[in-house]
Amino acid sequence: MKNLLKKVAEISKKYQHLAEASGSNFNVFKVINVTTDEVRLHSRFIAELLNPEGSHGQQDVFLKLFTEIYKIEIDTKGATVEVEKHVGTVTDTTGGFIDIFISDNRGRAITIENKIYASDQKSQLLRYYKHNENNLFYLTLFGNEPAKYSYEFDDKNKLDPEKDFKLISYKYDIKDWLVACRKEAVELPLLREGISHYLNLIETLTGQSSNDIMNKEITDSIVENKESLKNASLIAENLTAAKIKIQWLFWKSLKEKLEKKLKENELDLINEKNVSWQNVRSYYQDSRNKDRNYGFMVKIFHKGDISIHFGIEVDHKIFFGFTIEDDKKGGISNQEKYSDYKNLVQEINPNYKNHEYWLGWRYTEEILDFRAFNTDAVFNLADRKILDATTTTITTDVINDINQLKAKLENI
Repeated sequence: MKNLLKKVAEISKKYQHLAEASGSNFNVFKVINVTTDEVRLHSRFIAELLNPEGSHGQQDVFLKLFTEIYKIEIDTKGATVEVEKHVGTVTDTTGGFIDIFISDNRGRAITIENKIYASDQKSQLLRYYKHNENNLFYLTLFGNEPAKYSYEFDDKNKLDPEKDFKLISYKYDIKDWLVACRKEAVELPLLREGISHYLNLIETLTGQSSNDIMNKEITDSIVENKESLKNASLIAENLTAAKIKIQWLFWKSLKEKLEKKLKENELDLINEKNVSWQNVRSYYQDSRNKDRNYGFMVKIFHKGDISIHFGIEVDHKIFFGFTIEDDKKGGISNQEKYSDYKNLVQEINPNYKNHEYWLGWRYTEEILDFRAFNTDAVFNLADRKILDATTTTITTDVINDINQLKAKLENI
C-alpha cells in the first residue's frame, strides 16, 4: 500500500511540475474570484452556451446537444433563453426568479434551478413547476436531492420527485455536456479555451482532476497487479472516514481555542448549531443531508428584543459572521431597518457580505473547502502543527472581529 501511495505521489508531482511549466494551472474564473457565483458566472455561462443567439455564434449547436442528452422536444433554432426570469410575485405556490428558462413558441420549455452553495427556498421547485410543467431540472454540484419543503407545500400542492423534476449534477452531467460542446468548438480557439477554463473550474469545484493523461497513468498503476488493485480498493473504502476524521479534528481544535478566548471575554458558546461527530459523518455519508450548516454560535449583544450572535459554520467552505434576531426571529438581517447594524459589521471588514440570515459573513482567510476536499489548505490539516496553527489564526480573527463589533454596539 505504501508503494502504491508513493507511486501515485510521484505521478502527481510529475504532472504538477508539467502544469506549472505549461501554465495550465491558470484559470481566469479563479483569478477574478467568481468561482461560486451562481448568477453572474454559472447560470450566465451555461445560458450563454445554450442560447441560439449567444455570442458564441454557433446557433443552436450547444442547445441541441443538451436536448439530445435528455431527449427533450423543443424548437432549438427558435428557442429563447432567459437568466433570472421573473415569473411573478412570490406566494406560497407561485412566483419567483427562475435561474435559467428556455422556451419555444409552442409552449415547450426547459427550467433549470441552479444550486452551487445556496440553500433551497420554500416551495421553490413547486413554484417553478407551476409556471411551466415541462422539463424541470434541479442542478447541483453532485446531484443532491432538494429539501422536501422545496417541492411540497401541502397535500394538494406537491411534486412527485420521481416524475416531476430531474436531478442533474455539475460533476457528471454538465461536465459531459461541456466536453461535447468543446469538441464542437475545437476549430474556434477563443470559444474552445473559454469552455476549457469553465470545465476546469467545474472539475475543481467537484474535486476532480482535469488531467486525463495523469488520471490514466494512475489508473494503469492501480490495475497493473492484484495487490495494487486490492490496496487501492482499501484506500477508497477508508477515504471518507479519513475526511470525517480531518474535519472532526479541525472542529475539536477550533472549539478548544474558541472556548478559552471567549471565556476571557465573558462569552460562552451556545448549542444552537453545535458540531457533533454525527453531523460531520452525515456531511460526507448522506447526500440527502440538508442540514449542512453546523458550527458554533455565541450571543454577543442583547438590547430589548434585539440580539446579535456570532457564528462560524461549514457549508462547503468554512465561513463566519454576525446575525441578528428580533424577538427571537431570524432571517431578517438584510431588512432596511437593521441596516445600521449591517453597516457596523462592514466597518470592521469590508469583505463581510450581507444576506437575509447574516448581517455580514465572510470566508476564513485561508479557504477551507471541506466539500471538494481537494486543496493543499485542507490536505495540510493532516499535519497536526499546521492544524493547530490554522485554528489559532481563525480564532484570533474571530475574537478580533467580535471585540470590535461589541465595542461599536455599546455605543448604540
